[in-house]
Amino acid sequence: MINILIFDDDPAFVQDFRKRLMELPEYSPKSSTIWPVTDVSALSEEMFAKSHLVFLDIDLGEENGINLARKLRRINPEAVLIFVTNFKEYAPEGYEVDAFRYLAKSELDQKLQPYFSDALKVCRGRQQTVDILCEGETVPIPTQALFYIESMGHDQYLYLKGSPRERLRTRWSITELEELLRPHGFLRIHKSFLVNMRYLQSLQSTGAVLTTGKSLPVGARSYRVNKQKFITWQAQQIW
Repeated sequence: MINILIFDDDPAFVQDFRKRLMELPEYSPKSSTIWPVTDVSALSEEMFAKSHLVFLDIDLGEENGINLARKLRRINPEAVLIFVTNFKEYAPEGYEVDAFRYLAKSELDQKLQPYFSDALKVCRGRQQTVDILCEGETVPIPTQALFYIESMGHDQYLYLKGSPRERLRTRWSITELEELLRPHGFLRIHKSFLVNMRYLQSLQSTGAVLTTGKSLPVGARSYRVNKQKFITWQAQQIW
């Protein structure tokens, strides 16, 4: 189920936008829920936490949509955020809050459908899990929660966030794991390290740094190819 939050202080616009979404061929009431909101006081932390796709205006009178986006990111860094606005001058702040797209209100007829389609693909990708045999049991691993994998001898260790078990051990080879996870945005930066690129803050020949601050080694021979793969992946995620 994809939870879609629409927030704008104009009730008429919110209702029209909701109607437009429901008429798109990609929208399905069986797999999506729309929350239309016009009052900022109704934006609870729980609503932010449960939203997968957020359409947010920037110019909200006394309230600033960028500030709301910052709050959203503190609560829910995984949500796909699309600013629906006519104020493109806020683009630099959009990078700060990891905005997926800017959708001008004057261009809804042309761009809402492709933007919505692209956003749904990202949302569904972030909800995906893979089954990995860990310590004798098959464990469904949410790909968005997996930071990186480290190979140590015959064992591979999976480092996770938001899980009671922050590290899991598997006897699957790192090559097998690479084949399984490559379609989900994972990159083999070193013979012993497989990294989720969504958490890869920087990739240099001297090493890689994750958004958690963790530093990892980088394979010298594969650096140039991996750098290009990382750049290509980044370009596909936004704008």
